[in-house]
Formats: sequence, C-alpha cells, structure tokens
Amino acid sequence: MDKILFIRSDRLGEFLLSLPAISLVKENYPESKIYLLAGKDNIELTRDIDFIDYFLEYKEDSFSGYKGVLRLTKILKQEAPGCCVVLNPKKEFHLAAFLARIPLRVGYDRKWGFCLNKKIRDNKFMESKPEAEYNIDLVSLLCREVFIPDIKLPVDSGSSLNFLKNDLDLSRKYLVIHPFTSYSAKRIEFDFWSALAGKWGEKFRDNIVLIGEKKELEEGKVLAAKLKIKNLVGKLSLRNLAAFIGHNCSGFIGLDSGPLHLANIIGAPVVGLFKASNPKRWGPYRGKHLVVEAAGVDDFCAAITKVTDFINRSS
Repeated sequence: MDKILFIRSDRLGEFLLSLPAISLVKENYPESKIYLLAGKDNIELTRDIDFIDYFLEYKEDSFSGYKGVLRLTKILKQEAPGCCVVLNPKKEFHLAAFLARIPLRVGYDRKWGFCLNKKIRDNKFMESKPEAEYNIDLVSLLCREVFIPDIKLPVDSGSSLNFLKNDLDLSRKYLVIHPFTSYSAKRIEFDFWSALAGKWGEKFRDNIVLIGEKKELEEGKVLAAKLKIKNLVGKLSLRNLAAFIGHNCSGFIGLDSGPLHLANIIGAPVVGLFKASNPKRWGPYRGKHLVVEAAGVDDFCAAITKVTDFINRSS
C-alpha cells in the first residue's frame, strides 16, 4: 500500500491514545506514506512526529451531513489511499471511504459499518483494557507484528517558552496542576485542591503551576489566587504545553483529560484523578503514574498523602 489514511477527528485525549496504533502500522509498512485526517490543534501538536508523513485538516462544519460526505469523498478520491482506517466511527467517514472506492476500508462494525470491508466489533464499552490497546486491536487487522510501540512525541526547544520569562523562572521545574474538564461529572470540588496546596505548604507552592484553556481563564484566575500558585491558564497552546511539560515539568496532577494523556506520553510522572470515568480504559498506560479513583471529595482528600509521596519519589 503506497498510502494509508487514518481518520481521528475527536478530542486530544482520544487522539493521543490512537498514536500507538498509527505507529504500529508504520512499523509494519515502513515504505507506505501515512496520512492523517485530524483537527487543527492536534495536527499542530504532532506535525514533527516521525511516523506520520502528511496531514489533512478536519473541520467538523465542512465534513458533517450529506454535503460533508461529498466534500470528504472528493478529497479521498484526490488523495487515493490504498487503505483508510477510521479510528473513531462516524457514518460520514464510512460512507465517504466507500464512495471514494478506497480498496481497503478498516474500522468498527457500527455507524454504517456495512461500508467497510475489514472490520471488528467495537468492544470499547466493556472498558476491560486501556484505550490504546483497543486501538491496537483494530489495526491488528492489517499488521503481522502486533505490539504497543513506544511513542516519542517531539517537543520544541526550551527557548520556545521565552514568552513566559516574565511569569516563571524557566531554569526551574514545576508541578503542573490541571483541574479542568469539559465533562462536569469528572470535576473535583475546590476543597480537594485547597487541601492539596495546603499539604505542600507555602514554600512548595512557589513550584506549582495551574494550566487550562482560554475558556477557563476567569475560573483559573480565581482558583490560582485562592491557592496562591502560579497561573498559566489560557497562555499555552497545545504545542507550548508539550514543550513546557518536556522541559519544565517535575510532575503532573490532573483529571481524566487531554493534558493528562499528553504529560503521560511525553514521559512526565503523572497522577490521574478519576471520579466519573473508568481508569482501566482511560488511565495513564505507560511510564511513572499513579491513579486515584474515588466517588467524592472526601475520598480524594484522604489520598493526598499518597499523591504527595508519589510526586516526591518520582520527581
């Protein structure tokens, strides 16, 4: 196969947990060119990775509905891959691959899976193993050798963070906290973060940084002020965040979200806090990590000593 196209259009965490599967296919087909259809921010984050050759930008408004299918079909015909792997099932993707007459169409047998000619049952709902392994199961349909590759995500040099020099001493490493999520059921109440900062004391607080997206800017200001920690909410692009984790992160504590998986894939020690999702599927799957699973704020507070001990041992 001269060209193999992957489609992964969803959010950062799911996207990152697909990278081992894409890498595995490149390992099995080193002469093939690997194409990836993905969101703009995810493309920017991974544009220097060594096992993806070309990127196509996914825009939800452009590829939804019947007109979206026709647009995507036209692009797929122009690119003419020998194989298309749909990593996140969607009717539009399956139909476009069929209409573009891509010879080998790989994906999950749902959401018009009849458009595919090589498929497996989607068992992810069982949540019996890590998401990265489920993605490996899918591409094993194509691969003779099956394993979970070690992903090395390139990050920019430390000098790319010079725009932060008025906020931080970039010669130091910091503990990164990410308490935000788009799924409200995953959130942990302020009392936990206050108790966590209190446990570390005034001296250690100088080494703690709060991160988040621009939409969390106002909430970040309030939280950073209450916790008396440094605030980088809204100041980092995904690519900036990857560089910061790569050069200035001694440890990462966060909810089940994209930044947690980014820190894990880069190799920082991570603590994942799981309240509503299953860590067996969505937890960190490599490197130094600790998972804390609890139903309420009191149980999370009870685990603060365990979290602190892990960070002290790992950083």
